[in-house]
Amino acid sequence: MNKLKHIDHGNYVIDKIRYLNYNCVNPNSKKKEYIKTDDEILENEKFAYSQLLYGKNPLIYVTTPKMVCLFGLDKKTNTICLQFTDYENDKEMASFHEFIKNIEFSQMEYIGLDDESSDLYNSQIRYSDKYDPHMYVKLPFSYNKYDVDIYHDDYPISIMNIGKFNRMKCDIYIDKIWKFNGKFICKWKVKKIYVYK
Repeated sequence: MNKLKHIDHGNYVIDKIRYLNYNCVNPNSKKKEYIKTDDEILENEKFAYSQLLYGKNPLIYVTTPKMVCLFGLDKKTNTICLQFTDYENDKEMASFHEFIKNIEFSQMEYIGLDDESSDLYNSQIRYSDKYDPHMYVKLPFSYNKYDVDIYHDDYPISIMNIGKFNRMKCDIYIDKIWKFNGKFICKWKVKKIYVYK
């Protein structure tokens, strides 16, 4: 029995996500200090990040449908690609794809981006002619190890065993929109992975 939280994305109303904006006091300092700001984001050169809030919760936490991990673990970027498999016919997958896409659109609107400036937002969804769309998900890595729990019913499994085309469900979350190298980015991160046979 997998140990995921089984939080359905349908529990969230995207319009109820709120944001608290923070500026970096001195971008050149090694020890970064942040202060809350009410300044508009787009033209604010000191903008560092926006903290997401849903009610009092500082993150959006959902369980994915059963997805295919297309390329296994990318050890250089500590990411996996989860495919929206058969999203044109699978209602659950279509709904999840719309949820992820609409959160990104909502964030772009909040930042103040339009069609002409949309390339300043780094979407986590990728489209290709070869595959159904897929999303990048980050595996948090600190103190020289992955901060992710991974499970399989029949045998012990580690993050390093994630291979191409493994089928899995994941507990994933977002917590902040960061500005990095002039672009806005909100990375989905994985907390738990359940790998299917």
